[in-house]
Amino acid sequence: MPTQPQATKPVSSDDNVSKAAEHANSDDARMSFVEHLAELRLRLRNSAIIFLVVMCVGFAFVKKFFWVLMRPTVHAWTVALHGTEPKFVFTGPTEPFWVYTKLAMYGALLLSSPFIFWELWKFIAPGLYRKEKRMALVVTVSSALCFVGGALFGYFVLCTPALTYMLGFAETIGDFRLDPMITMNEAIGFMTAMLLGTGVAFELPVIMGVLGWLGIVKARMLLRFNKYALILAFVVGGVLTPGPDVLSQVLMAGPLFLLYNVSILIVWMIERAARERLEKLAKETGADLVPVEDTDLAKK
Repeated sequence: MPTQPQATKPVSSDDNVSKAAEHANSDDARMSFVEHLAELRLRLRNSAIIFLVVMCVGFAFVKKFFWVLMRPTVHAWTVALHGTEPKFVFTGPTEPFWVYTKLAMYGALLLSSPFIFWELWKFIAPGLYRKEKRMALVVTVSSALCFVGGALFGYFVLCTPALTYMLGFAETIGDFRLDPMITMNEAIGFMTAMLLGTGVAFELPVIMGVLGWLGIVKARMLLRFNKYALILAFVVGGVLTPGPDVLSQVLMAGPLFLLYNVSILIVWMIERAARERLEKLAKETGADLVPVEDTDLAKK
């Protein structure tokens, strides 16, 4: 039986065209990489300009910022030392200048952070999928709100009782008296450390939510660990609070333990949403249901 001739794929009249196209693609890739770096440099330059402008403007209001930060210390001084006039000192001729400079930088970072995040977002967003964009936006907004909430908690709830307790050691002992002498740098250092510590501590629900979305932690596992979480909250509270007093550690440990339980609820809600998506997918495809713990649906 005669064999049929085997069909062959048509060959281009000029193979060099495909080679040239490959070289062109590599050149385009290199150009896109260079453009990528140029875009990053542009975003970083814009962020630096915004930060410097806000910092320069902030020098006009830095004494007001200093006054606002010192309010808990002044109030604690008045309570602990029975109405005596608060007095703060500086130990070097350049100390006020550097304290005001640090405050201007902190204020500029706080006020310009939305614009900086916006510049970085415009650089990162084109390379993300829709779900990744939504997740990144949720995490960014939640992190900012939790940090601000933690800093406000530290300012209005934690700082004054902690400072009142520590300034209460000013007393008369025998035939001499102990009086506090607090420098500008020490007072501002304590306040910024306290606000930063409480702000970071309040990020716990965001961190646990991201870990739950990635499938690294489970609500059931966190619930089993709940009996140890209270002890760990006191340990973390002692690390994050700059003062050695027990009162500030207790005031920090309570919200930390509460935030841990809120984190359990958030992770459970994430798992429930993943389970509902799995059930919907199973109904549409007719496939068997797989437990959420054995899937990566929490990531999707």
